[in-house]
Amino acid sequence: MRLKIVGSGGMFQIPNPFCKCPICEEARTKRGKYERLGPSIYIEDIQMLIDTPEDIGVACDRQGISEIKYLSISHKDPDHTRGMRIVEPLGYDCIADRGTSIQFIALPEVVDDINAWNGDGLYYYQNILHCISITKTDYIKIGNIEIHLVNNKTHRGNMTFYVISDRNKKAIYACCDVKPFVHNELYFDADVLIVGLVSDDGILKGGNLLKNAPFKDDMFTVDEIMEIKHKYRIKQIIVTHIDEYWGKSYADYQKVEETLENVSFAYDGMEIVL
Repeated sequence: MRLKIVGSGGMFQIPNPFCKCPICEEARTKRGKYERLGPSIYIEDIQMLIDTPEDIGVACDRQGISEIKYLSISHKDPDHTRGMRIVEPLGYDCIADRGTSIQFIALPEVVDDINAWNGDGLYYYQNILHCISITKTDYIKIGNIEIHLVNNKTHRGNMTFYVISDRNKKAIYACCDVKPFVHNELYFDADVLIVGLVSDDGILKGGNLLKNAPFKDDMFTVDEIMEIKHKYRIKQIIVTHIDEYWGKSYADYQKVEETLENVSFAYDGMEIVL
């Protein structure tokens, strides 16, 4: 099973064009792994993209992703949905063969949320442009790949965690709204948990403390993530959805990795082979 982190950033890309902080300035100079586009992942075995942030077209082009057969969105937030127009060209005769469509797979509650937030939403792409076909489900099998879509429903609403399996290999993709981490038996003995919204030391940009931040209740500390790792006997943790206001660069996270066991921090283009 081969996965690729298409974008490892959070709500805003790094560098942010309106920001002159050291993190953004360093990213402008060094580029590469210091840059972060919006949160998304690609399952190469089945050509499936999960989540469409605003910059997903740029991210796919950078990572050499030229075909998508399956598409899913984890929840309704704009940093995961506003790039949905990536499929729109398939609805025009001058660009693609008419009738070309991508299978859109999502929890029924998430489909309803997206449509409620975005007017015609997904049905515009299905019923007007005919470039997607919507499947509302919590489980699908494509070839040898099985995907369970688990609703980690919290105070913020419906959120999909993806449990992706290929025979005896298992990955969990929990990119956003991860706290609380609602128990599910499917999480035991995963090879990797790719998880978002983790502060490595509780200190954010400018020396601000996580405990004083308005979003503190939505984020895990590394210690809390390690508790989940041990509870569910997960072999490896990869942290993604890394926001600019965390205040750390790619090099900073490399140093943090040296202090942790089987915990790493994602970067755009990171490949995960199980």
